[in-house]
Amino acid sequence: MKRIAILIVLVTSTLVSIAQNKPGTWSVTPHVGVSFSSLLGGSGIYEITDNEVAEVKPYTLLGFIGGADVMYQASDVVGVSAGLSFVQAGCKFKDDKGKNSVVYNRNLRMNYVAMPILIHSYLLPGFLVKAGVEPTLLLGAKSHEVQQSFDVDREGKKSNFSEDEFTIDIKKRMRKIGLSIPIGVSYEYKNVVLGALYHVGVFNIYKEGNSARKRVIEMSVGYKFNL
Repeated sequence: MKRIAILIVLVTSTLVSIAQNKPGTWSVTPHVGVSFSSLLGGSGIYEITDNEVAEVKPYTLLGFIGGADVMYQASDVVGVSAGLSFVQAGCKFKDDKGKNSVVYNRNLRMNYVAMPILIHSYLLPGFLVKAGVEPTLLLGAKSHEVQQSFDVDREGKKSNFSEDEFTIDIKKRMRKIGLSIPIGVSYEYKNVVLGALYHVGVFNIYKEGNSARKRVIEMSVGYKFNL
């Protein structure tokens, strides 16, 4: 029984000492990283193939993220943070190849200002899980593609290439205010913080008609300044 009691005391003391900051203290963590984004529920982009209308499947798009979080250590194992960050989201589309043409480098890019509000819980020394809500403001949205046409002779040789690049501002079609549900983990070692955050949009990204929600995975590195 004494051994069990001692073990319980040791475990309890370890959990209490998990928090990196003392209760009632503040910290600021600037961070940068990359985003891996796509769309859920459809793409909102359609094309005609074999006299039929088909929706174009979205693929993962690589982007940039950067910002800072302010955290309040509410207790030994729980913290609350609010942040402000720039997030690139959107998706890529597969090349569309025809007999005498190809459309490539197709993507939809959306830039957001996000304000994640998260609750953090220490599970192990330096290791946290977090979840919360994230209001977003759309800064811009553009669709992009390159259209290439050419002639093909009987031997299959291509010639007479012509190419046009199109970038269209579609911000007016998109919902300006959004909301995401983020969940994630982070690991802190000597004030260096490695983080991963997954969040899914609650609302349709389009104002009307098409239906799709954004999905973003963020991988970041930051440095924690204790105040």
